[in-house]
Amino acid sequence: MTKRAVDILGASLGLIVLAPVVGVLWILVRIKLGAPVIVTQQRPGRDGELITLRKFRTVRTDDTAKGVLTDDSGTTSFGRRLQASSLDQLPALVNVLKGEMSLVGPRPLSVEYLALYSPHQARRHEVRPGLTGLAQVNDHNALTWEARFDLDVHYVDHHNLWMDLKVMAQTLTRTVASTEHDSQRLSTMMRFVGAPPRDGLTEEPVNERWDDLWDSWQRSTAAMKIGDHEGAEANTTRHWVYLDDREVPIGIAGLSGLGGPELYASLVLGPNHNTSMTVEALLHRLLHNGKAYNAHRIFLRLSETSRELFDRAQQLGFVPIDLPLQGPHTDEGEVLVAFAAQTGT
Repeated sequence: MTKRAVDILGASLGLIVLAPVVGVLWILVRIKLGAPVIVTQQRPGRDGELITLRKFRTVRTDDTAKGVLTDDSGTTSFGRRLQASSLDQLPALVNVLKGEMSLVGPRPLSVEYLALYSPHQARRHEVRPGLTGLAQVNDHNALTWEARFDLDVHYVDHHNLWMDLKVMAQTLTRTVASTEHDSQRLSTMMRFVGAPPRDGLTEEPVNERWDDLWDSWQRSTAAMKIGDHEGAEANTTRHWVYLDDREVPIGIAGLSGLGGPELYASLVLGPNHNTSMTVEALLHRLLHNGKAYNAHRIFLRLSETSRELFDRAQQLGFVPIDLPLQGPHTDEGEVLVAFAAQTGT
């Protein structure tokens, strides 16, 4: 009852105090992105029951085939900044007043994810979804889906008034401090495509914690390097570090060209871990992540002289191609292999 009272009070005050902001945003969205200014989406609410979520338009046109409003082909710098600031969520205060949502809780995600959740992840629907949540204030763009869902379930089990107030304060701080860098990252967010391969590895986004390790592997003659991202823009490239069951990093894998249908893959395997089995495991992970980025094909530069690696890649679905393609330059003695990362494409 206390949480619901806070939701009603907070949503009412928000709609009153932020009315001038809502008015300005309405005009800007109408001019820059067109009508309708406020769009609706079906999202799972508490216990998975569908609700109609309201938000400001952030793209030029709806992608009706996907039922989402984040298709990169329709994004603009204004739309990305609007998403990065979270101000596009202000119309959802109406959902809070109606009792369909809360100010704080797991974010309502796409309906298509419902069939992909594990029983543990599905527990995020035991409470009302929120305008913001633990994942959103813990740099959700840099977290894996599994880590985000773990935070959602942690909220379900431990939420209280103090936690809600803390999350709301952190959300306001992040909204004020949102940057162009945040908006660029939002334009290439991963979709949830189900559980990753069961290979016993832990996946973490590469950040400052791993920079020194990555640099040392890049310089090491004992590390194996496959593919590259020559000419790729930093904001369209993502790298992940993979750790074994002893929390020992064994390799770093990356994809570039995010936001487009064709991606380029690269691998750096640590010394003592440069085996064909490790290459296969990391390639399998990249194919999984490629699907999450809606890729049609993933290209990999691989030496044909490495017969065992070449065979492993083919077993995963990579096939040799000799078409002229945009991307990393192919040196003598190497071939470019490609894989259709989505069925039916």
